[in-house]
Amino acid sequence: MRWRFWRRAPRISPELARMERTVLQMDPVTREVFLLHRLNSLGYREIGERLAIDLPEVERRIADAMCCLMQASAEG
Repeated sequence: MRWRFWRRAPRISPELARMERTVLQMDPVTREVFLLHRLNSLGYREIGERLAIDLPEVERRIADAMCCLMQASAEG
């Protein structure tokens, strides 16, 4: 059968799936700040300028994201 390609796809670990769900459940600004920092390697100042938010707000959003991820990791 031609549609069996999905069987060859690598399995995603449950922990990675839980982390992905956690990131997707974050509010949009926190998620964007976190992903800009972690995936795009932008500094806090660059993120603040890009999103027009001040530096303490960027720091708070990163801290919130990390707390959510640590909590999700501990629950697993």
